[in-house]
Amino acid sequence: MAYSYTWPATLPQAPLRDGFGETGGVLAARSPMDKGPAKLRRLGAKPSRLAVAYWMTSAQVETLRTFIESTIKGTARFGWPHPRTQATVEARLIPGGEGDYYTLIYISPGTWQVGIEVEVLP
Repeated sequence: MAYSYTWPATLPQAPLRDGFGETGGVLAARSPMDKGPAKLRRLGAKPSRLAVAYWMTSAQVETLRTFIESTIKGTARFGWPHPRTQATVEARLIPGGEGDYYTLIYISPGTWQVGIEVEVLP
């Protein structure tokens, strides 16, 4: 499925080095056998998960909030600049346990560190 939205150009295009993490792999099923090694089967491609942090101004935080709540409504796929490959990839946000899509940490007046989790779709 193609995406209809893109990460706003007014938001940072590259995250901070600190706070970046990425996991990936394939979907696989591991089945124990009565004898011998377990059977391992590939089920398909697995989305990569990225944790990223950005420094944003108060205005950029408002742009992010509007993008999440009004544009993609928290669920739509969007084009996003992948921090490692620099390619635009199809992604969606991963909400936290209570449905939180971002965290804010105060840095200085008008400056915030914003943390999000992104799922890069295969």
